[in-house]
Amino acid sequence: MQLTPEEKLILSCIKIHPGPSELEKINNLIPLIQDWEYLTATIIDRGIAPLFYKKLPLLTNSSQIPEAVRTKLQQAWYKTFSRSTVLYEHFRKIAEAFTSQNIQVIALKGIYLSEWLYQDIGLRQFSDIDLLLKEEDAANCLIILEGLGYIPYKIELSSFVLSQFAKDIVHYPPRMKDGVSIELHIKLHSKNQSYNVLIPTLWANAIPATINGILVLALNNRDLLIHLCLHLDKHFRVGHVQFTCFNDITNLLERDADILNWEKLTETCRLYHCEETVYLIILMIHTYMSAAVPLAILEKYGYLLTHKDKELFIKYLRGYDGVAAAITLSGHFGYLKDLATFSEKVRYLWGVLFPSRAFMIQVYKIKKPTQVLFYYPYRYYIGMKGVVNHLKKLIVNSRENRFVL
Repeated sequence: MQLTPEEKLILSCIKIHPGPSELEKINNLIPLIQDWEYLTATIIDRGIAPLFYKKLPLLTNSSQIPEAVRTKLQQAWYKTFSRSTVLYEHFRKIAEAFTSQNIQVIALKGIYLSEWLYQDIGLRQFSDIDLLLKEEDAANCLIILEGLGYIPYKIELSSFVLSQFAKDIVHYPPRMKDGVSIELHIKLHSKNQSYNVLIPTLWANAIPATINGILVLALNNRDLLIHLCLHLDKHFRVGHVQFTCFNDITNLLERDADILNWEKLTETCRLYHCEETVYLIILMIHTYMSAAVPLAILEKYGYLLTHKDKELFIKYLRGYDGVAAAITLSGHFGYLKDLATFSEKVRYLWGVLFPSRAFMIQVYKIKKPTQVLFYYPYRYYIGMKGVVNHLKKLIVNSRENRFVL
């Protein structure tokens, strides 16, 4: 699958601080664009439009971009800036409330990266606030959020299924206020994943970070890169990829090109049992975004990036949404394994395979209730895709364990 000039231009705009040769590449692509409508819609949907907008003053061929396109790029930046301003104000109030109770938090993903990495809150789109807490602080934090007016998002599943989820909490149900969602994490992934990111290690290596004037913590750059790669891989395999993940990793690699200790990164990946998973994502981002990666790394891990991965990347770039669902069957193996009796396993599977109408409408955003029945086969289909992905991860994990030994 070959990239069109439009797609090459979109990917060329991802870097926050492009060099002269990269700006020249964008300039050379502009006269080749035939479908500005497609480019505009795609670059906005992938969250790259603000990054293109900020480069316009640096481009000698920017006058060849239609005025209507430039206007939409500008609007994308203003929209992102406006939404980010709201999110940062919510973060400030929450962080102040937590720190007043001597509760430490690690700011994750957008709320940290938009200010620290992009250094312009109009450049990086994000829709919610993710915070990592220590498990012993979680109950107090939920009470604080309730006092600030944040209401739990209700998941329309059976109480029995939800009780099993509660045994392996990654993050609590989102808390909502005025259209803003807060997710409080105590882990970064479920126990059913092939990798194992050690939370005590994350906390021990966390670094101070000032966000919107409030002193909190952030993952150190090595753990941050690993977390972003694992988060992207999870969605890359089942769907609903947010292209901002590609943007984040590209720019983190560019920022740390001269200081990233690749031996330490590999060592940490092996500790977390995620070496192949992380380096596959890094190889992909080097291939399509020209992110800075040493030749030795490309030669060592080049075998990981398959033709199928490349095809899937391009499909996502072109709008493919995969087989995303709030919960895939692969995530349920661990819960089934922990259930003691056959009747409990059947009860659990029944709740997952035949959830309520309210759940189906909630998860699949069904506008006409009469269509609910047609979504159950779709749910089973994506569940089977989840099973296949789960088996693939088990194979990868077994390879990585042998590699470490």
